Amino acid sequence: MIAIEPEPHAPAKSEGKALLIEGLSVGFGGLLALDQVSLTAFQRETVGVIGPNGAGKTTLFNIICGFVGADSGQVSYGGISLLERHHPHDLTKLGIARTLQGVGLFAGLTLLENVMAGAQAGLRSDIASAFLGLWRSSREERRLALRARELLDELGVGAYARYLPAALPFAVQKSAALARALIAEPSLLLLDEPASGLSNDEMDELATMIRGLRSRMGILLVEHHMDLVMSVCDRIVVLDFGRVIADGTPESVRSNPEVATAYLGDEIDKSSGHSQAFDDA
Repeated sequence: MIAIEPEPHAPAKSEGKALLIEGLSVGFGGLLALDQVSLTAFQRETVGVIGPNGAGKTTLFNIICGFVGADSGQVSYGGISLLERHHPHDLTKLGIARTLQGVGLFAGLTLLENVMAGAQAGLRSDIASAFLGLWRSSREERRLALRARELLDELGVGAYARYLPAALPFAVQKSAALARALIAEPSLLLLDEPASGLSNDEMDELATMIRGLRSRMGILLVEHHMDLVMSVCDRIVVLDFGRVIADGTPESVRSNPEVATAYLGDEIDKSSGHSQAFDDA
């Protein structure tokens, strides 16, 4: 059990771009993975998406990113539909970046080069300029390298910039994967189980980092470590069998009997009115 101290949660911020999901449904082989799911994520707000295994969390992320199509419903970001002619390579231009459950780093590139790769979709110079080694391409490459190193330093792994991923601890690789997402300067960051494989101390550092990012972007977070979710999220959406069963502050979700039932079946502490699900997470 990690010991991350919760802090007061700010109200949702309505300014800037917003992710809007309304009545989203998708099925696979007759089984509904998502059933009329609706949620919002505003700028300067961290929204957690939690639920038991198989609840539909990863499917939700995959639809937002264009890996999976929806059967019905609406998904938009900043007023632009993410269901019509939307592909994963469009994300950066839309202001969206995502980390993966693993790390997904390129084995043959250094950490610095991996981070720089995250900005390729937004480069101003074209392929011909890079191939010919023109000044415009070289100047942009230097700018990207400087920014990539700054991000690695910010995340505490700058000393490993010239190392290949396979030679480094998993936590260092996770930090580099996060830096690769951040170099695109997203207005919406999708974090897919960022705490997986991290130690307690590393999760404490992750929590501090997420709180720091909240002032710069909206964050949608899928995570199984409840202490982390409760400490960094302004709002939490709970999925169970593809349906939203709760949407509210961490405090309201923690005390919701339906959420406790989803996690522990009927093992609810009726004397206190809520389950120990989150206390023991």
